Amino acid sequence: MVRYHEYRARPTIFPARRNQERRLQPEVAAAAAGMRGQNETDPQALIKAQRWQQRKNLIGRGKRSVYPDAQIAAKRLAENNVAVEKTKLAQNIYGNGQVTDALKPMPNVPEGWRDVSNDEGVLKSLNLDKDILRDKTEEPDFFARVYMPDKGVFGEDMNPTVVFRGSRAPEFTQGVGRTLQDIAMKGDLSGIKNIKDWTNNVAQSTGAYSEYYKKAVAIGDKLYKTSNIDIAGHSLGGGLASAASLTSGRPAWTFNAAGLNSSTVEKYGSKITGSLNNIQAYRVKGELLTKIQEGVTKNDVIKARGDLTTLVYKEEFSMLVPDAAGVKHTLPGGTGSALDKHGIDQAINCIEDQKDDDIAIIRSRT
Repeated sequence: MVRYHEYRARPTIFPARRNQERRLQPEVAAAAAGMRGQNETDPQALIKAQRWQQRKNLIGRGKRSVYPDAQIAAKRLAENNVAVEKTKLAQNIYGNGQVTDALKPMPNVPEGWRDVSNDEGVLKSLNLDKDILRDKTEEPDFFARVYMPDKGVFGEDMNPTVVFRGSRAPEFTQGVGRTLQDIAMKGDLSGIKNIKDWTNNVAQSTGAYSEYYKKAVAIGDKLYKTSNIDIAGHSLGGGLASAASLTSGRPAWTFNAAGLNSSTVEKYGSKITGSLNNIQAYRVKGELLTKIQEGVTKNDVIKARGDLTTLVYKEEFSMLVPDAAGVKHTLPGGTGSALDKHGIDQAINCIEDQKDDDIAIIRSRT
């Protein structure tokens, strides 16, 4: 499979478009800091609109540069400038683990955005309604939100975005022992809070019926008639966003996304109008879900130390579940375990690191 942005180029050579996994060279960082001190305001002192415009100006400088590495950095910075906004929305929809009231705006909406999921006038203009965004109002299981960008911050650069919530951690409300007993004796899963996130995830990946994905396809059908709107999601939410994108033809940004079964869209009476090239699938290198979904990698072979049985089992299991849909962008720099790397916060940090590196390269070259 094609991977994008896995290696970053040295600023002093003319490389292929790769992003190497190392920190910015000290001399480049120092040069960039010096130039910023002479010519530019400290970004921390700027308001969001000024920071946005400053990055746009840097991107323009990089694109006009005679140095290929600055041109490469400018292209990736332009992509990440948008992608990081989508990651922050995909993080916000989780609500920091608080009880979700679908009739109220999400708390702590990212700067430059507002939650319009209950604004009937705005939703109507987007061919949506609030009831299609959730399965119930108090602590919904299926949950999507609509965020509107502030033109005073982004101008015309950013579109309204439909965001799907991903899988929440399961909670054993009656204790692990009692819950396992109920499952074994009665097949009763009611003692596991958030279990529907997981049953819908597994069902879709194997081609079985999934109420969540049926709703995502229904939202995609609505968005087919809406122009200038984007879609985003993390984990399970990334899979739902992919389904809505292929149904509607609207662009999507996904992060550590669940794979999409090839039959999902048509299973619910719709048809594919979008393209995989219109889905930007970001994933942190080494994160758990991607490792499960994709086949044996070079790193797997090294870790197996000749244990071919393990490799065969992994390959066979990976063949049973689909990969994340779209153009894959691998993000180096995650920390901790494979499960830790799955978190949306790590995707944000990795993209921000790439932005910092690319900004420094452009400043050092222009």
